[in-house]
Amino acid sequence: MRTVVLTVDCKAAHHDRCYTGDLIKLSEKHFVPITWLIHVSELDPSANTNLYYREFFHKIPSWHEVGMNVHFENDRGYVEDEKERGNIIRIAKDVLKSHRIKPTSFRAGCFALIASDLKYLEDVGVLVDSSSVSGSDYKMFVEWSGGPNDPYHPSYEDLRKPGDSKVLEVPITCSGGKYAYLDNGFEDIKPVLEACSDQGNFCIGMRDYVDCIEDLDALIRYLKEQRSHFSTLTQVASEHYEVNG
Repeated sequence: MRTVVLTVDCKAAHHDRCYTGDLIKLSEKHFVPITWLIHVSELDPSANTNLYYREFFHKIPSWHEVGMNVHFENDRGYVEDEKERGNIIRIAKDVLKSHRIKPTSFRAGCFALIASDLKYLEDVGVLVDSSSVSGSDYKMFVEWSGGPNDPYHPSYEDLRKPGDSKVLEVPITCSGGKYAYLDNGFEDIKPVLEACSDQGNFCIGMRDYVDCIEDLDALIRYLKEQRSHFSTLTQVASEHYEVNG
C-alpha cells in the first residue's frame, strides 16, 4: 500500500487570498491529514504564524500536523552563511513554540536546504524534512538532481546521498522535470504520479494562497481508488524508524 503525504506551504499572510478554511473542510470530508508548513523567515518571522494562530490553529484537526516552512532570507536577500541559517532555523522554532506549536517537520523555502543545515534541524528537534525535488528541473539555489526518490537519511556532506543524519528526507514526488505541486491542477501532476507508480511514498505539495480545492478533491479520490494510505510527514518518519530502526 502506498503512503501519501499532503503538504501545504502556508504563506497567505503575504498574499491577497487564503484557501486554508476550504482545505480544512475538504480534508475533514475525506478524513485525510495534511502537514501544514508555516512560513517563517528572518525578513518576516511571525506574519503567517500569527495569521494561523488567530484564524486556523483551532480549526485544524489534531490528527493533522503543523511544521515549518523556513525561507533563508533577510533584508539583504538570500542567506548563505551557515551560522546565520542556523539562527533562522532557531527563530522559526521559537516563533512557533511561542504559539504552542512544537514542529518536527520542515521544508526549506525554494527547496533550498543545504547539508550544513542538518545539524541545526536536529538541534531544534526536527525529525523529517521535505525539501528534495530530485527528478525535477527546479534549480534556484540548490541542485537536487541525482538524489533518491524514496525516503532516506541524508549524508552530512551531501544531501543527495544516503548517510547518518537523524533527519529523514521525504522527497517531493518528481518526474519528467516536474515536481508534484497542485498549483497548475491535478491533470498537470497526474502524469508525474503515474510515472512514479512503483514508489512506496508520494509527497504532494500545495500553497495556501492558490485555489486548488477542486483539484485536491480529484487528487484524493484518484489516490483512494488506488487504496493509498494518507499520513503526515512526522508519521512517515515514525513508521520508517519502526521498520528500519
